[in-house]
Amino acid sequence: MSETTALDAAKIDIRRWTSEVQSARALHGSRVLYTPSVLAEAAELLGKLYTAGQEHHIGREDWAAVTGLPMGVLDALAARYCSRVELTGTERHAARDTLIGELSAKGLTVQPGARIVVEPLPDGPRFGYRGQAPVSLALTSDGWDIRVDEVASAGPHPIAAPATEDGAREVAELVRKILSGEAPNPFAAPAVKEASA
Repeated sequence: MSETTALDAAKIDIRRWTSEVQSARALHGSRVLYTPSVLAEAAELLGKLYTAGQEHHIGREDWAAVTGLPMGVLDALAARYCSRVELTGTERHAARDTLIGELSAKGLTVQPGARIVVEPLPDGPRFGYRGQAPVSLALTSDGWDIRVDEVASAGPHPIAAPATEDGAREVAELVRKILSGEAPNPFAAPAVKEASA
């Protein structure tokens, strides 16, 4: 498998695994949300692992037989982006300001504060117990996160994105897609599995 072929295979596998994770979200509730740059980084890393495996006569199908390597790569990147984030006050403010500016530029109603609150769109999905709750975002030492902005809401969902101004732009676009219904609703209640006969 050439390096290009390994990267192509990795892109396919990352896309498939994140698709399966989204399906699992529907059944079991949300986990980490990934931005495009993190998915691209995951595909690049997975491609390199596939290439290294080939040097030892371990093919892509061999990895699949023993481990969920694509999910392991995604989990490793999520661990990096969703914990131990060290930013100076200036970097944190720059990322937050960029997020607020990007959300506003996308026509979203934003209320800055300890958490950045974003109102739902009139024709978008509904959140919260009464279907009227906004979402809120934060950048903490655990990275970016999003949650329904209600007192009794579940904990926040981590967003795997760089804690930078570029990461803030990606988070803003992800939020726009969630609020418009273009991306899966991470706050949807887990689906009830039907008992099989």
